[in-house]
Amino acid sequence: MSLEYHETQYFRQPWLISLIAGIAIISWYTALVTEPVAGPVQIGIILAFGVLLPLFFAVLRLETHVSVDGISYRMPPIVRKDRIIPWSDLEAADQITIRPIRDCGGWGIRYCRREGIAYLISGNQVIRCKKQTGEKVLLGTRHPEEMMRAIRTNYRAD
Repeated sequence: MSLEYHETQYFRQPWLISLIAGIAIISWYTALVTEPVAGPVQIGIILAFGVLLPLFFAVLRLETHVSVDGISYRMPPIVRKDRIIPWSDLEAADQITIRPIRDCGGWGIRYCRREGIAYLISGNQVIRCKKQTGEKVLLGTRHPEEMMRAIRTNYRAD
């Protein structure tokens, strides 16, 4: 018996939305109101901070999928292609609680001390996947029990 699990997380924390909106508003204001004639520098500021930064965070997400093939994950637009941990490469998986700022330096794709590469969007619950090679991958999740149930079911089925 197999159990599928799929989760998509977006950066939707109110503090982050406020910060990005503030940066975008300040860049638009600075470029258009203080300098009525927009030159190349002002257009660059508007594009970088007023358009591209908000757009980047609007589409940035973490997708994780547990299936009979293994655990796949990606974080488009940074990691567009699925990365897969086949069941044959998985040595162990467990649920842990981390302190994202202290342990990993924040959210996103990070290197966590003694834990390996982490893919974090929000919260502090992660699934730690240890590969046969010793490499560890931490996958942030909002539903750790459901994800672990799917991992246990499919990992035993292999």
